[in-house]
Amino acid sequence: MDSKTTNYAATFKVTQTIYGAFIFGIIAFSVVVFGILKSTTFAIDVNDLFTMVVPIVALGGILLSDFLFKNQINKITTSDSLQSKLAKYQSATILKGACLEGPALLAIVATFLSENLSFLGITALLVLLMYLKFPTKDKFVNEVTLSMKEKSEFNRL
Repeated sequence: MDSKTTNYAATFKVTQTIYGAFIFGIIAFSVVVFGILKSTTFAIDVNDLFTMVVPIVALGGILLSDFLFKNQINKITTSDSLQSKLAKYQSATILKGACLEGPALLAIVATFLSENLSFLGITALLVLLMYLKFPTKDKFVNEVTLSMKEKSEFNRL
C-alpha cells in the first residue's frame, strides 16, 4: 500500500472509530444508569414531561440527522479529491452520529430521573438505528459520487 492509500484507510478508520465511540458511549451510559437505579417502572405516564419530550426529540434527531447528512453529502463535488471527499464524508458522518446521540443521551437521563425504563427502549431504538447507519466502505462508495479511478483506489483499502 502506498502512503496515499494508507492515508485514505486511516481517515476512514478514524470515521468508523468515532462513530463506534458514539454507540459505545450510549451503551455504556445506559448500563451505568440501569445499574444505579434502585426501583424502576415500565410505564407511559402522560403526566410526565419526559413522555412527550423524549419521543419528539428522538424523532427530531432522526429527521435532522438524515437531513444534515444528505445536505453535507450533496456538497461533495466530483472535482473534489478523494481525500477531500473522505474528509467531508467524515464530517457528515460525525454530524449524523451526534444528532442521534443527543436524543439517546436525553432518553438515558430521562430514565435516570424518572426511573422509567420505557425511555431506555427509545435509547435502544436509536442505538439500533446508529448501528444500521454505521459507516462502511460500501456505504461510502454508494453515497458519495466517485470516479472509476477513485473507486478502484478506494477499493484497494
